[in-house]
Amino acid sequence: MPIYEFSCTQCGAVFEELVRDGTKPVCPDCSSGDVRRLLSRFAVHSSSPGLGGTGGSKSCSTCSSSSCATCH
Repeated sequence: MPIYEFSCTQCGAVFEELVRDGTKPVCPDCSSGDVRRLLSRFAVHSSSPGLGGTGGSKSCSTCSSSSCATCH
């Protein structure tokens, strides 16, 4: 069950909602059912030193990794 971000077309509120199969979210501010799903940004977190961490290893210029088939 994914969590989606929605915008209410009536009052402009932006909210997140856990969407189950067949359910339509309702705005928590004005109770309108006239909402649209937004494209949300997602975050990626990595503890790998080659991906922005503090390990000092050099990353691959092809895949931004420190160990792949290209950079070994």
